[in-house]
Amino acid sequence: MQLYSIRQHFSVCLVVSLSLTSAISPSAFAGSVANDIHGLWINNKDVDKQKFAVMVEDCGNKLCGRLYWLKKPLSASGLPKRDKHNPNEALRDRPLCGLQILTGFQYVGDNTWNAGEIYNPDDGLTFSSTMKLAPEGSLKIRGYVGISLFGKTLEWVRPTEEIARCK
Repeated sequence: MQLYSIRQHFSVCLVVSLSLTSAISPSAFAGSVANDIHGLWINNKDVDKQKFAVMVEDCGNKLCGRLYWLKKPLSASGLPKRDKHNPNEALRDRPLCGLQILTGFQYVGDNTWNAGEIYNPDDGLTFSSTMKLAPEGSLKIRGYVGISLFGKTLEWVRPTEEIARCK
């Protein structure tokens, strides 16, 4: 009888701890795990060259990223910047703040995510893309057309200070 109650107690504790663990979003651990790319990334190490930050998060069973911060969120007329270069006219009035620019990334191992796309709101172009977490902690994002050989690699870093979300 006592053995049964110990097993029952252990089972209940195990179920409760697994439930609590699964209820915590992976993004809650952003930056705490060496190979976790969830969380905030800024487009340049050099503070003077920083133009935007992206929040990388789960979108279903893939990763995506949205513009979180813009150095210059307002247009010359003082209004929030819009997706004015989008090839789809119907989407040109979307605000840049919060715009999803990374889509469809799948983890393939070795700190690498493939099969994604990166959208450049500066010219309205979308590129095939891969991401790799470098050993020193930066995120290398390769955008390309056709094959990876014909592309460009961007290096994003974690912000060194708190960044306020654009509105």
